[in-house]
Amino acid sequence: MFAPSPRFAWSLLADREVSTSSEAWRHECEIEYLLTMSEHQRAEFLDGIPGAIDRESKGVRGIRGDAAVTALKVEIERLRLIKMKG
Repeated sequence: MFAPSPRFAWSLLADREVSTSSEAWRHECEIEYLLTMSEHQRAEFLDGIPGAIDRESKGVRGIRGDAAVTALKVEIERLRLIKMKG
């Protein structure tokens, strides 16, 4: 029995084809999703709701920490600029 062939897609962030089961593709999809959010939604998703106690409302900052939020913001801006250039 043969294993299915991996699928590939063009990654704007990596500037090359990547496997759709790779970490690079998962990251690209996460950044793409965050880019589609409104500024308010994105801020709430990344920074959380002040005083929140449940995991979902803590935002990325409350779960992954400050460095992760900073890195995501950099990547969101980078993908936005790449898309603007066409």
